Amino acid sequence: MINWNFPPNNYGQITGLNDAGIETFRGNPLDSLAREINQNSCDAKDTKNNGPVEVHFTLVYVPAQFFPERDRFISILNSCREYWQDNAKTKQFFENALSIMELETIPFLKISDYNTTGLTGASEGQRGGWHNLIKSVGSSDKDSQSGGSFGIGKHAPFACSNLRTVFYGTKEVDTGTEAFQGVAKLVTHLNENDEPTQGTGYFGMIEKNRPITETAEINELFRRSDVGTDIYIAGFNEKSEWEDEIIKSVLENFFIAILNEKLIVKVADTTINANSLAGLLEKYTKKDPECLSYHYYEAYTLSNRYHFSNKDFLGLGEIDLFVLPGKDLPKRVAMVRGMGMKIYDKGSFRTPFKFAGVLIAKGEGINDFLRKIEPPTHNAWEPDRHENPEEAKAIIRKLYSWINEQVRSITVVTDEEELDVEGLSQYLADKDDPSLEVQAQQEIVQNSSEGEKAAPKDIEIDINYRKMKQTVFVGINDSIDVYQETAAGAEDPEDVQESGDGSTEGSVRGSGGEDNKGQDTSGHKDQRGNSTGTENEGNNSAAPSKNVRLVRSRIFCIDPNASLYKVSIQTDVEGSGYIGIKVIGEVGGEPAPVKSVIVQQTGESVIIGKNGKIGPVSFYKDKKSDLLVTLKGSLRCALEVAIHAN
Repeated sequence: MINWNFPPNNYGQITGLNDAGIETFRGNPLDSLAREINQNSCDAKDTKNNGPVEVHFTLVYVPAQFFPERDRFISILNSCREYWQDNAKTKQFFENALSIMELETIPFLKISDYNTTGLTGASEGQRGGWHNLIKSVGSSDKDSQSGGSFGIGKHAPFACSNLRTVFYGTKEVDTGTEAFQGVAKLVTHLNENDEPTQGTGYFGMIEKNRPITETAEINELFRRSDVGTDIYIAGFNEKSEWEDEIIKSVLENFFIAILNEKLIVKVADTTINANSLAGLLEKYTKKDPECLSYHYYEAYTLSNRYHFSNKDFLGLGEIDLFVLPGKDLPKRVAMVRGMGMKIYDKGSFRTPFKFAGVLIAKGEGINDFLRKIEPPTHNAWEPDRHENPEEAKAIIRKLYSWINEQVRSITVVTDEEELDVEGLSQYLADKDDPSLEVQAQQEIVQNSSEGEKAAPKDIEIDINYRKMKQTVFVGINDSIDVYQETAAGAEDPEDVQESGDGSTEGSVRGSGGEDNKGQDTSGHKDQRGNSTGTENEGNNSAAPSKNVRLVRSRIFCIDPNASLYKVSIQTDVEGSGYIGIKVIGEVGGEPAPVKSVIVQQTGESVIIGKNGKIGPVSFYKDKKSDLLVTLKGSLRCALEVAIHAN
């Protein structure tokens, strides 16, 4: 007999409306639906068919009389409402469901895949893909290259149904067997014998809740002619822009599978394949700040991108990395597993340039490992989920380290491509600004209170991205503290918040000033050799307050073969001081192996002291100081001006 059947619960556990599996995908149901459906279809690829997997999303309106056993289903909805009449939320859900069942036509989202194996084992009882999809919960038998590992993704379609009801149809590849069955994830209610039921019921053969396998007994609307699987989401929660949401999800998450011609997706009248991908990415994602797939597409396809490969990473198989530098790119890497679905966007790169990247885990071993540390939503890698969390954390650290190493190795540009030191470019004038092209040294003159020419002041510029504090020591007793506000926990220089004019400003505080309670904590000595630090407490000879601004700091490579870099610095305070050059990475910086430093304007060599301290170097407020820095060995790296105490 064919009908709806909710097995009794034998007066055991009562099931409410808040199904944990469905709630997992309620936050963004259409995005979750597209991810889970396309992933499952790719996992079911028919290996004997050379064509790509195809998945079609189509909204259809089924006449109410063709809803499988409609009258019986309506009576079940009424019983659910009555059983939970004291629960306002549940009662409202079933009142809405009953109103949908009274419509002349009921919206169904039909999802069909092709070039797949279909759901196998429909007639095998407790085995096969059919049983795993329809009746099992929290289990999966997929291999390492497959996307799912929890068996929870099957709940995603229910999150898109206002009836919490989904129908499945399939035609198997080997036997040609057709099968059809419905699943409703509702709530405990009383059946016709006044017995409490389980929350999940089935449409099909009541005996053992088996699927319908006799072709003649399957309604023509739900018949499957080609090998593959159909999913019908009954009472689809249709929105005016449902197609756009699914298209964006496909573009964001499956661009690699589509580019590699492993997947074609059709959403209503829009076909997403390798040929249409670029245009659709530009249309749907290029101008959306929340979408990064257009940048990843460029990183994967453009000829000027960098490609790195490790054929056997930690003995787990091959990984590939594609990186494209560019000033407007998001500094993110798409983390993609073997089947071609993006898992998440990796950020927190501390580099002086922006880029977009794509990491693809191809090896069977690495895919098997990564599957084990993904949550049910497959949007992160969480080592604590592994049976050996410490081992998993070590592998992930090494993976991230490998990515960082490759990114750092490409931070070299040609002499025509200046490399922006992040967080400083907003202060810099154009390189073609004639006001900065003064080649002759200008005499440094400052009138003292008596109108006499004073000697040049010693300046030390402290630049620290992490603490966001810059200290400039001026002359004998003056210290200038320059602060930049930064968001709490900011990990990248780009997170810095600047003042409205794009500058960093502060005030001069004398050694006896109020801010430092009469102390000059610099520890410097005056011209007589007396300490101006803590030994000089109470010295009240502070200079008047004034503002200072770091105007220019830029580093770029001019000859990668010779490891030759150009460092340009400009301040609004003239004088001389010391700087340091660091190689920067994700976990901080280390002194660069500097071989020589030459002042470009004069050709003079600059002394390289202990711990990489370079100087003294002259600075100017009306023009830039250019240093030609040569590193030891053939080193390709990202550089920054770093901290050095005087």
